[in-house]
Amino acid sequence: MDTARLEGLGLQVREDVAGIEAVLDLESSPLVNPVTKAFIAEVTFQVMGDRLIPISPAAVVGLAPILIGALSDVADIEALLSDAFNEHIFHVQRRSAELQVLGLAPRVDADTLELTTRVEDGPLTVTLAADRLGNFRIVQAEREGAEVPGGAGHTLELSEFRERAALTGYLAALLGEPASRPQASPPGAGLVRFSDIVEKFGMESLVPPRSSLELLAQLQVDGRPYRFAAARIAGRTFRGLLAGAQGKVWAGRFELDEFPGIVRMVAALLKVRPEAVRLVGPDAPQE
Repeated sequence: MDTARLEGLGLQVREDVAGIEAVLDLESSPLVNPVTKAFIAEVTFQVMGDRLIPISPAAVVGLAPILIGALSDVADIEALLSDAFNEHIFHVQRRSAELQVLGLAPRVDADTLELTTRVEDGPLTVTLAADRLGNFRIVQAEREGAEVPGGAGHTLELSEFRERAALTGYLAALLGEPASRPQASPPGAGLVRFSDIVEKFGMESLVPPRSSLELLAQLQVDGRPYRFAAARIAGRTFRGLLAGAQGKVWAGRFELDEFPGIVRMVAALLKVRPEAVRLVGPDAPQE
């Protein structure tokens, strides 16, 4: 990138062994950190090809890169940076409200403005963090204080969970928690099979339209263990998850009327014959 072009845009340019950096002076129209109320009067960009990538201060790291070719003067940079920063703050506020509805405590770091929360479910503790566009990912997962291998990195759409129980059930299935519970308690303790419900309440009993509903099934496919979980979103719409020993295989929405059944759906997702899919009980040995 021609440094004269950057200087012509009103940026201060400096070069070192790490590459080219461009500094934007915001004294006349600073950004405001909504947590500390402090002004952000200067932003440093890393110049990568035709893009300006915010790298300092921490509150702007991760904002969308700015395309240099679309700029005519420093006002364009200020406007694009301000829009991206304000959009991030909007997502922090929006997602914080969604977390509170679920009974979870939002935490916003004063320096980075990163939104995180902790989801606890028995021995499982999951830390979620939102990116600058409000998309959540798992940054840490622990079971009884020990890190869950392969737990970090999974993403999820928070708005699809109307109840905290649906979110905790999804995370537990994703991270393999249900399979470990029988080891810590007597076999079958606390577990309810749908056959028990049908036997005790009858085939004509109904699930109220607004109540939550979660299902968990353990399977073996050609001898390998999998977990299928589903949580009702609303009405006859569900959010489903298929996870294996290495984590999530598939996740998405489905309508109950179009659902082909667990065995057929898993067979289609894994591209195997339905005969290779076998539903097993919660106390089946896990490989």
